[in-house]
Amino acid sequence: MKQTLFFCFAILIATALFAQQPDIIGLTDFPVPAWPADGVVPASMQENYVFVDLARNEYVIAYPENLGTENFAKDGPGKIKVARYDLLRDVAPVVSVAITPVAPARFRYAYSVANGSSAKQSIDQFIMALPDRSSADTVKMPDGWFGLIQKGRTFKVRNPEWIPRGAAAIWSFSKPELIVPPGASRNGFEIESELRPGFTVAFLRKTESVDVKVTTHGNVPKEVKDQLDQLLLVEYNSKTVLTLGPKFDKTADDHAIADDFIQGIVTLSRAGQLDLNSEFARSALNELTAIKPGASAASVRLNVAPKTPVETGLLNALKISLKL
Repeated sequence: MKQTLFFCFAILIATALFAQQPDIIGLTDFPVPAWPADGVVPASMQENYVFVDLARNEYVIAYPENLGTENFAKDGPGKIKVARYDLLRDVAPVVSVAITPVAPARFRYAYSVANGSSAKQSIDQFIMALPDRSSADTVKMPDGWFGLIQKGRTFKVRNPEWIPRGAAAIWSFSKPELIVPPGASRNGFEIESELRPGFTVAFLRKTESVDVKVTTHGNVPKEVKDQLDQLLLVEYNSKTVLTLGPKFDKTADDHAIADDFIQGIVTLSRAGQLDLNSEFARSALNELTAIKPGASAASVRLNVAPKTPVETGLLNALKISLKL
């Protein structure tokens, strides 16, 4: 009976729920400055050698040709070398997820990834932040991709107290013809876990060509490479999407789960995906905020019918996570 009930609560989060969102959760405060509009690096930025030009989806490397040599200290800066390279974040990701039980205490998270027609690059890599308890999870991948669970992985995020840390699910293409170009989608990205759903972030991007990586990382002075490495972290050099993933174990406090969904609902509202004034949202927030630390969610009544795919997805996720 319980297994049947779980299947009734299987989640199919519609595409609209995690559609391409305003960048309210990704790290947009880049660790390097913007490239000057006139193309001239001012004296106040003499020690900045890496810049971003977001309008062109590029990063700019500009440094004296004698940087790192004896002549630099003796003769001063030489002629400035300038080179431009593509950032990997000109994608328009849409992530949807279906969550179903595969055992009484184990769930399958099946993700579909679409790349909007506005994108200028393909999606070649899909990375998701997971808690360290996900180290024992298993992954599956579409044809032409590989996947793995990486242990000991943390990410720079705006809300580290909310977004899980300690592991990551990583999928990347192995056959170029099976990437996700603009206007296309691909499914078959799966995680099996004992953890119940909660909010997390996914990073989606194009992968860097070997030639560019060798050129920009191997043939520049250390002063340049140190700044470049900061910018090219996946957290900056990708598009970030809010989604649901494995998060809560069987001992999780109902109050902690409720707080997670409260933050998720508010964040989805800020991203324009959910109306906080809807009857469903108001009712859900009222019920969730009533769950005190250490208290059970057994008395929660989510009786307002959802009217949008976003609300339907949230309702079903809450039923699984709070065992309603």
